[in-house]
Amino acid sequence: MRVELAPEIFSDTDDTTGPYRPEDLHHLYNLLRCFSEQRHDWVTDPNVVYAVQEFLPKHLPQLADTYVALAQDAAVAQAWTGTSQASDVVRVPRADLADFAADLCQAAVVVVENQESDGYFLKTIAHVLGDKRIRIAINQHWIEIANGGGSSLLKVAKEAATRFRRVVRVVAVLDSDRLIPRQRTGSHDKADALASIDVAVHVLDRREAENYVPYRVLARVGRLGEASQRLRLLKQLTPEQRDHYDMKHGFRKAGDPPAVLPAQRSLFHGLDGKLRAGLHTGFGTDLLERMHAGRDGLTEHDFAQLGDGVVAELRMLLATIAGKI
Repeated sequence: MRVELAPEIFSDTDDTTGPYRPEDLHHLYNLLRCFSEQRHDWVTDPNVVYAVQEFLPKHLPQLADTYVALAQDAAVAQAWTGTSQASDVVRVPRADLADFAADLCQAAVVVVENQESDGYFLKTIAHVLGDKRIRIAINQHWIEIANGGGSSLLKVAKEAATRFRRVVRVVAVLDSDRLIPRQRTGSHDKADALASIDVAVHVLDRREAENYVPYRVLARVGRLGEASQRLRLLKQLTPEQRDHYDMKHGFRKAGDPPAVLPAQRSLFHGLDGKLRAGLHTGFGTDLLERMHAGRDGLTEHDFAQLGDGVVAELRMLLATIAGKI
């Protein structure tokens, strides 16, 4: 996150908060360490740099040179960007230093429906689309991927939000569970409820995360001949049918012999019987794990092949997460 520390934080006395206490210095040190670790970006200006130069040699003498240099670099960067008034800047006043330090120095929380499989999904797209910040945050445990389940995701996300006092650093990522295009589902109701308590939310446009698995991965599911045939049949679906096809289970949940769910009859109307039979069993429940295992062999183009807007949506998802790191 982009964080601005008020000038009075670097003052021995303040008209509203009084003399500096030892615990205040502890909170300040924790925040400064977040900047030096590049966990957060320090937004500052020459006035703050001057205050830092006066304050730190007296209170953190062994680290003063390091943090003064850091403040100077941050001021130079700010002069180039000129975005100190941007809405994404978290402004920390002296009076609330303890609360902001507690929020900014703990891990952000990303709540998903399945911690393992959705974790594979997020790690893969961050890797393939080159989001270095999120990759570092995951590796450094600056992000906690929390298991929300299906029905309990709303509760888990709300509980995660209570960990934070001033800056709610929680993101929820939900499958849309759409059976047809543009359908409003319970996931969208959850998103509205979470947005009201400042939890950032991304509801996938497609049915589930598995609908974003590239063809390159699907081509290796099962025996070579069977995999090739099943993928060929999948590509015969219309884009909207592919977006809402149950990639894991196929048409099995609709019954045997192969059929479609009542809500999807209009979407799959006229679907060839042989095609429906060939896609009856789906591609299995481990698609996201397979995608993660093969992430080094994937490129942005592999996701772009899935349809217009896929890469843009995935980048938007990553940006939503990055905004809370």
